[in-house]
Parts: sequence; structure tokens; C-alpha cells
Amino acid sequence: MQTTTLVRIVRDPRSGEVHAPNERVAILTVMQNLNRTLLRVRWEAGGECVIFPGDVEEKTCQLSGSRNRDASSHSTELNY
Repeated sequence: MQTTTLVRIVRDPRSGEVHAPNERVAILTVMQNLNRTLLRVRWEAGGECVIFPGDVEEKTCQLSGSRNRDASSHSTELNY
């Protein structure tokens, strides 16, 4: 299981807990949803949450170039 460090304040929407920068998290799963990369992580104090890759330290979290990808980065040609 890969671990990394938060680089910004993250609030867990389920519990309302606020997690500070430099807190260690364990990456459980890397997921794709609506053309965005998401990470399911486990907090040091326990509990799980889904966060964005930009919330963790880039050096320790290698996501093969998918960092900060969102739907706006893909162009779609419309033919009417």
C-alpha cells in the first residue's frame, strides 16, 4: 500500500473532520470518474475518504500523467 502526504487542508465530507497539510495518508485505490482521477485514502486516525490527486504530494504519488485531469481538458468536436 502506497503512502503519501497531504499538501493542503482537506475536509472529510462524511465526518466533517479537517485534515492538515503534512498528514500521512495511505492510498487504497486510484479511480476514474467523469474523466477525473480520484484517490480513495485512509487517514492516519482511521476512516476513509475520496480526494483529488492535487491534495497530495506529487513526488510520492505517481499517477502516470493523469494529475489534475478534468472534463474541461478534453476537446470535443461537434458536427451539426
